[in-house]
Amino acid sequence: MPGRLSPPSQTPLLSLPAVALDLETTGLDVRTDRVIQIGLVALNGAEILDQPRIDQLVDPEMSVPADAARITGIADETVAGSPRLAEVIETLRDAISGNVVIGQHIAFDLAILRHEAVRLEIDWVEPVALDIGHLLGGMEPSMLDFGLETIAERFDVEITGRHTALGDSLAVAEIFVKLLGRLRENVVRTLAEALALAARRQDLFRREEEAGWRVTSAGETALHTSSPLRIDSYVFSSAIRDVMSTPPIFVTPSTELLAAAEVMTARKIGALLVGHSERAPEGIVTERDILRAFVETGAVADRRTVADIMSAPVETISADELLYRGLARMDHLEIRHLCVASENGAAIGMLSQRDLLKHRARSEAVVNEMVASATDSAALALAFSRVGAVAEGLANEGMDGRGTARVISRELRSVTARAADIALARLKDDGRGGPPAAWCLLVLGSGGRGESLLSADQDNALIHAGTSADDAWFSEFGQHIADTLNDAGVPYCDGGVMASNAKWRGSRSEWRERVEHWLERAQPDDLLSVDIFFDMRPVAGDSVIASSLIEDAVAGAAKSRPFLSLLAQSVEQHTPSFGLFGRPKLEGDRQDLKRDGLLPLVSFARAVGLRSGSTARSTPDRIADAGRAGKIGESDAAVLDQTLILQQQLSDIRAGIRVSSRVDVSNLSRVERKALRTDLGRMSDIVAGVRSLMA
Repeated sequence: MPGRLSPPSQTPLLSLPAVALDLETTGLDVRTDRVIQIGLVALNGAEILDQPRIDQLVDPEMSVPADAARITGIADETVAGSPRLAEVIETLRDAISGNVVIGQHIAFDLAILRHEAVRLEIDWVEPVALDIGHLLGGMEPSMLDFGLETIAERFDVEITGRHTALGDSLAVAEIFVKLLGRLRENVVRTLAEALALAARRQDLFRREEEAGWRVTSAGETALHTSSPLRIDSYVFSSAIRDVMSTPPIFVTPSTELLAAAEVMTARKIGALLVGHSERAPEGIVTERDILRAFVETGAVADRRTVADIMSAPVETISADELLYRGLARMDHLEIRHLCVASENGAAIGMLSQRDLLKHRARSEAVVNEMVASATDSAALALAFSRVGAVAEGLANEGMDGRGTARVISRELRSVTARAADIALARLKDDGRGGPPAAWCLLVLGSGGRGESLLSADQDNALIHAGTSADDAWFSEFGQHIADTLNDAGVPYCDGGVMASNAKWRGSRSEWRERVEHWLERAQPDDLLSVDIFFDMRPVAGDSVIASSLIEDAVAGAAKSRPFLSLLAQSVEQHTPSFGLFGRPKLEGDRQDLKRDGLLPLVSFARAVGLRSGSTARSTPDRIADAGRAGKIGESDAAVLDQTLILQQQLSDIRAGIRVSSRVDVSNLSRVERKALRTDLGRMSDIVAGVRSLMA
């Protein structure tokens, strides 16, 4: 089928481009019967669109049998004068192109079109299709009746115009929208996962094959994954501080334009900050700004000052951000210079497009600016779904699991921050107003450490500067954040570590009491979630509110022998699992490398890092701060595990299998299996020695 490719496998159902299709025909023999009516309704995920929409009678070039006329109400006189299929099939193909086709017994409709295309000598490529009956049947294995009336009744959908093509296609569209909620409850979020769910009902596929409706078996569709991105891995592995120009050059607001131009020429730079270097800049002026001023005002321009033409406020970015985020930010804002600022807002450098021409991130790889422009869960889901394609591109460029995890983590934090923005807007629209006090949203766990892979769930917390009287508003805020993230593809945390949970939000005083309790009276069960608090990283709101809390918490942990003792016990519980003859314990052919590999090391690093008073978050940095770097190479042991997990997750995404940290070891080479066993053995040694390190 000429036109756009079908959506890639990782496309979220919430933002899936689709069309609901129904055909009325002269009979049920797909080889000889003809189309007499076409109904098509377009959808974008959960939104039913007004256009494109097709409601078209078709001349079948044969007499309409009495049975068909009785069922459909379409007789010979009804279709008289209507266009033949050859005259409308191009319009139908254009409407289907680039979309997933949704229907009830959709294999029949597609088989009719396939045979009609042969008759008309028209090229036809089978589109990707989802059958609402197959999806429902995949969730309910004992279900037998897949009639449209039965399914519509299940979802409380009224069919207006039964056995009219548009009426039935509208009913299918409404059912699909309601079905999305059931699919999310069953952790079916992407197109590939939906196809895998439908394929569970092999009995239905076999019936369709026997009827001649289906020419391929379940799963053999036109589905494709995104083409691997060609990515300049340098911009995904290097920080802005590695390339920024320092120090930034300032001029005062009263500096005349000619003098500013002379400074730029002498310094060979294209932008100046306006203000004083010890404070946040008041504005920025570029060579293009000055040139434009002279063109527009002529000789008068040399008497104007930079304050007259500067841009304000100044867009800034952290020096710790990766280069690709800076490039994407400049592209999105359509600027050529970006100020690099410290946590207190003071300028510490400049990032220029001119300096980075040889390091261009492909537009397909830019995720974070899609996130920044998302205004609802569907748009956020579509943006976050691109992370998998970026991860695959980085893997193809040779980046290991640790480097890719840094990128994934940054996008996870970005999505979480954007979810907070969306939640704020929703509360305002609901008449709940703005926040009653300053607040800060924190990402905990692997996202805070910069070590997330593709199966991350929500781990977040909220701290605010208000009182307990403000909790009702912040409770709603936290719930909106959790719901938005869940809809966007970041699942609810099974352990409840979310700002929607009262245990994970509170005022500054409440958080200090909470931390003091953990340090003084914590029980082993508390550490199941408390330990990831020390991985926290601010992502939205006022970070100043949280900065002193983490510093004081780390200082307190370093002095709390009972808490450190509990941490040591917790590490010992994460000893890798081995079976007979030292072989790893498998679940089927899979081994959980998070449980057996990453978790022991992460817990070890957190424990020894806190023991030494380190405020670092990443596992390698904690080990380095604890004085372990270069001695036993523990941090390197995780690289193989992260890489293998990532490779498996990318494969599972393509197959529609829910991603996890479980790796199919049967697909590993002998060398990889040996290296993995060696690393897991090293993990056991690390865990065994943790008590002596904590003394």
